Amino acid sequence: MTATENRTGRPQRPLGKVRYQNWFGLICAYQLDGRGGGRPLTWKNLEPTAEQGNGLWALADPRSQPPPELGAGPELLGPDAEHSPVGGSAAGSRQGCIWVHIDAKHSNARHWLREHSGLDAMTQEALTAARVSPRLEERDGGMLLILKGLNFAPGALPTDMIALRLWSDGQRILSCRREHIRAPMQLRHDLNAGIGPTNASSLIATLADLMVANMEDLIIEQVQASHQIGRLRDAKPAEDLVAELAHLRRVMIWMRRSLGPQRRALARLAASPLPWMKASDRAMVREVAHQCTQYVEGLDAAQQIGEITQDEILQRSTEKTERRLFSLTVITAIFLPLTFITGLLGVNLAGIPDANDPWSFLILVIFLVGLVAAQIWALHRKGWL
Repeated sequence: MTATENRTGRPQRPLGKVRYQNWFGLICAYQLDGRGGGRPLTWKNLEPTAEQGNGLWALADPRSQPPPELGAGPELLGPDAEHSPVGGSAAGSRQGCIWVHIDAKHSNARHWLREHSGLDAMTQEALTAARVSPRLEERDGGMLLILKGLNFAPGALPTDMIALRLWSDGQRILSCRREHIRAPMQLRHDLNAGIGPTNASSLIATLADLMVANMEDLIIEQVQASHQIGRLRDAKPAEDLVAELAHLRRVMIWMRRSLGPQRRALARLAASPLPWMKASDRAMVREVAHQCTQYVEGLDAAQQIGEITQDEILQRSTEKTERRLFSLTVITAIFLPLTFITGLLGVNLAGIPDANDPWSFLILVIFLVGLVAAQIWALHRKGWL
């Protein structure tokens, strides 16, 4: 145990104005109130302690037995609830599902996953893995959903797709990220404003909708850029157009690789037999999957337009090169006889005819000009000029 760790193996809280949740890997956590809002939670509410017993995360487990009497639980939802003991308030944990959003890069978040989440090792590995692809897995009445989205960090490239990992059993939702993702923060804002989801299925559907909707602007931009390059193929150098098209096609290929599996995962979620998924939320997920399909079709169409445009650019470049080579060939064919004649007359050997005639050079020039004219006439008649 290092000097910065306490007896539980958790790093000690740093001095200064550092937020408790963020430093310990808990980005945000809420207990939904069923009316579009939620009560913010901290690790203190989620983890078991000697004073309060089980935390809200364990109490919200659907597999746990409900208490004999379910009260209204005002002590959980009151103004002092965040600082009050929650161990004996199982009723309060039943009033709304728990959403926990953590940073999988933080050691403390991984510690909570191992010690207090109650998830199996395979699920923990999927939630914290560095490289994942969109998919849906159903396990013991719960589900693991991995979605891809855009990285809005400064300097990030469109090809730097990031993943949001979701696990839920209908009463608890755990989301993990390794990079900053905009969708959970948008959902957090909605919950604080009282216009957020009311249950687990609507929260998952909302996150899926936000993840896909945040891609719309970039996809439209890529499609429009592909059309724009097609219209400007005569106004820019071919080298610049080919480089721009190559970049666009790389971006679209990366997005297509993520949207294809994501569409299938969302379609499976909409048709899954999970009992806690409501019909309205299934319809919403189905609509998000349809939106993914439209994005994929748009990217495919843009890819085809890009291929056609690139083929046209390359064809025009090839034709231009061929015309230049043909012109050089014609010029060579015209001047080859002239070079032969002048070279023959310039050997400086005795016996060159009319070497002493003052009109011989003029006659030679007239003859060469006539020869060039005859060659041009012959090439033009054959259709080579």
